[in-house]
Amino acid sequence: MNLFKLTLFLIFFLVGCDSLDSTKEKEIVLDKNKILNDFKSKFSSIIPEDSLVTISPIKDSPIKGLKEGVILFKKIDETQQLSFFISNDGKYIIFQPQIYDFSGPIRNPDLMNLINLTDVPSSNSKVGAIRIVEYSDFQCPACKYGSDQVKRLKLEYGDKIIFYYKHYPLTFHKWADDAAYFTSCINDIFGQEAFWEAHDLIFENQDKFKEPTFNEVVDNTFMSAVKFDYRACFDKSNEYMDFVKSSVEEGVSIGIRSTPTFIIEGHIVPGADYKKIKEAIDSFIKN
Repeated sequence: MNLFKLTLFLIFFLVGCDSLDSTKEKEIVLDKNKILNDFKSKFSSIIPEDSLVTISPIKDSPIKGLKEGVILFKKIDETQQLSFFISNDGKYIIFQPQIYDFSGPIRNPDLMNLINLTDVPSSNSKVGAIRIVEYSDFQCPACKYGSDQVKRLKLEYGDKIIFYYKHYPLTFHKWADDAAYFTSCINDIFGQEAFWEAHDLIFENQDKFKEPTFNEVVDNTFMSAVKFDYRACFDKSNEYMDFVKSSVEEGVSIGIRSTPTFIIEGHIVPGADYKKIKEAIDSFIKN
């Protein structure tokens, strides 16, 4: 698709020409619906056919003078994302930016305050531990690798860190939603220890879920491995749809664009990058 053939960091005008008189700077509130309409008008040729085009909330970016957001192209079986920066006056947009941060890990309490951790499974309850929030998808191969890094970090840091698992099932993964609903139920009914058992078993057996139904593979995998009545969470998706949906919407609103993504005390690390996660943990433990 030609959408992702856009040149990185290429700057476009979204509105008509205007004077750049720095003596008359004023605060402009960006209207995300106007940005979306301008995008549809000027870049209609790159919008996939039969897709619903939406836009995430516009928020401040790490770069002064720029805000950021995501344009979503939704189909029945697929969602594609186009991230962007936009100038604070709304005149310029930069597609597919990649930020390289030379400043080192920085705590961002404002970002952490936007993350709802109520009823979210965590690895322990240690007060004062470094909080690490993972947005993940059970069907994502990179997330399976990420789960191994989580185990590694747990062994290395113990109760100095606390992991929270947030659901972010991607729309083009066939059984990721089922896994999110199922494990949400496990956490709700049987508790966090049972959740992490289910979490590990699903990732360890990820390749087996190519078989007919999610419940069937779970049954074959869990039957001799766990003691809790996991079947009580079969076919309960309706009870946990809103919980999972709110997790995804929250992720989109704070700039999550891929899985897994880790947020260490407000410092975002896309991907299962052990070194970067460890760097942030070490930095925050020292400070």
